[in-house]
Amino acid sequence: MPLTPEQEWIIAACGLIAHADGDLSPGESDQMLAMLDEHVTPEEHQRWAALLVDGPALTRAFAELPPPLPAFTEPLLEKAWTMALADGHASDAELHKLEQIADELGISAGELAGWRRQWTEHAVELAEHTAAFAAVLIHHDGTIDPDEATQFRALLDRLPLGEHRRDQLAASLLSNAPALDHVGASLAALPRERRISVLRSLAPLVAASSRADLGRAFFLDLARTAAIPVEQAVAILASPLATA
Repeated sequence: MPLTPEQEWIIAACGLIAHADGDLSPGESDQMLAMLDEHVTPEEHQRWAALLVDGPALTRAFAELPPPLPAFTEPLLEKAWTMALADGHASDAELHKLEQIADELGISAGELAGWRRQWTEHAVELAEHTAAFAAVLIHHDGTIDPDEATQFRALLDRLPLGEHRRDQLAASLLSNAPALDHVGASLAALPRERRISVLRSLAPLVAASSRADLGRAFFLDLARTAAIPVEQAVAILASPLATA
């Protein structure tokens, strides 16, 4: 189905954030394309995928979008800020671009700063959850393969956490898995969009396992715990992003 005007604003704004520092990172490009998977036809997916890698064309498309409804302003900007954090931290250029987009929407720098503090707290909380869920996944078969450890550390590097905290999590979670019942309950309690975000982050770890069959079964069980339909979980695993 076609994107709604609000979805177009989200994807265009996130794309501009990702291009802001002139360095479209793998974490940013993956996140942008993942936003499209659930919403559009293959033809529209192809059109937006082409726009997202062409900064000037994306800027022109963004300028032609009609203004979003006022009630939609804060969630739109929050998703754009999440994009700025997609590779672990926001650059000055990304922050400046976010401020420009907010100004176009009538949001002052002071109000945006207050929102960003809240959004960053939410992003850090989700990052901690994601790291714990990933640890349960790589420990599920009783051993951690080198590729799994590499993928796990790469995942940590993309999370909006300080370097010291990432090192702490790598040391503790590679040594000992969190309790499955606690992790499952935490995942189920998250808003649906965040549950899907976590599952997308975990999918590459399934492909990295030497027992991908066990990893796949465990991933689908975790999706059921998260109240995500099995068809959607299978689609997440089948995405090219899951094997990147």
